[in-house]
Amino acid sequence: MNFDQAKSLRLQRWRDTLDDHDFRMQNPEGHRETLHEMTAALHAENLIDQLEQFDMNEMANAAYWHAVEELQDSPSHYRGASTYDVVQVDNGKLLGTISRSIFNFATDKPRGASFTYDGKVYSGPEGIHLDLGLSRNIGKISGLILYMYGKQYQLIETERVIRGVNLRPIDDPLTYRALVDAAQIAKEERDLHAFEKVRPHIESAAFCICPSCLDRFGPRDDCLMCAGRGFVTKLAFTDLR
Repeated sequence: MNFDQAKSLRLQRWRDTLDDHDFRMQNPEGHRETLHEMTAALHAENLIDQLEQFDMNEMANAAYWHAVEELQDSPSHYRGASTYDVVQVDNGKLLGTISRSIFNFATDKPRGASFTYDGKVYSGPEGIHLDLGLSRNIGKISGLILYMYGKQYQLIETERVIRGVNLRPIDDPLTYRALVDAAQIAKEERDLHAFEKVRPHIESAAFCICPSCLDRFGPRDDCLMCAGRGFVTKLAFTDLR
C-alpha cells in the first residue's frame, strides 16, 4: 500500500466515523472526541496538514452541535453507557436492570450454564432491541420504552458513565437550574468546551425542561405545569405504581 492509498483509507475511516449516526446520538461528546483524536493522529503522521486538521475538526464540531440540537428535540434516547431500571408501566413492577447494554432479570430466572447475563441490547439499522438469548425473546426499545411480552416497560436511568466516571443523575433542583443556565450561556456563546461539560449531567438529571413553557422567560412565570421553575421532574419509579 502506497502513501496515497494509506491516506485515502485513513480519511475514509474518519468520514465513516463522522457519519456514524448511532455513535453520534448515543454519545455526542465521545463521538466528537474520537474524531478529534483521529485528526490529531493523521496530522502527527503527516497524512494531513494543519489547515486540513482544522477543517476536519470544525466538521466534527458542527456534527456535535447538530446532534445536541436533535437530542434536545427528542430527549428520550437510550444510552449504551447508562444503567436503567426496567419497570412495567402499568403496575410499577421491576422486571430487571440494563447496565451498559447488559440486561439481567430482577428475579432469579434460569439463564443456562454458558450465560453470565440474561440478555443484551443491540443497536442496528432496524433500531434498538433487547435479545434474551436463552428464551429467544426479543424486545424493541423506542425512546425509553421497552416493548416485550406484549407489555410496555419504562427505562429509568439510575447511573451514567460521564468522562469515565460512574455518576448518578442530579436530583437537586438548584444544581439542575444552575447547569441549565450555564449551558444556555455556553450555547449562545458557542462555547463548545463549556457546553459539553454540563450537557450530559443535564440530560441524565432527574429533571427535564418543562414541555409546556419550554423554560421560556415569558411563559415560564405563569406556567402551571412547572410552577415557574422552567423544568419538571421526570417520571420516577414511584410514579409508575
